[in-house]
Amino acid sequence: MKNVKAGDIFVDEDGEESVVLEVLTNTFLRSRCGEFEEAQGWYTFTEAEKLGWMIKGEDTIIIVGGKKYKLIEE
Repeated sequence: MKNVKAGDIFVDEDGEESVVLEVLTNTFLRSRCGEFEEAQGWYTFTEAEKLGWMIKGEDTIIIVGGKKYKLIEE
């Protein structure tokens, strides 16, 4: 999540998508879910991680039973 840039798409835990509109050193401006031209608010990267948001297309590692697995979307 350290390399987030404007235009990246976040996917929340419900599968809803939003777009990164602007990025500062420790925060980013996120669009509303499904409304990519409207701003929702500013968030820190720590907040995004705690909320379970992921960058669409980013390799995702999940842990099941103490073992790491790479999540592959088809």
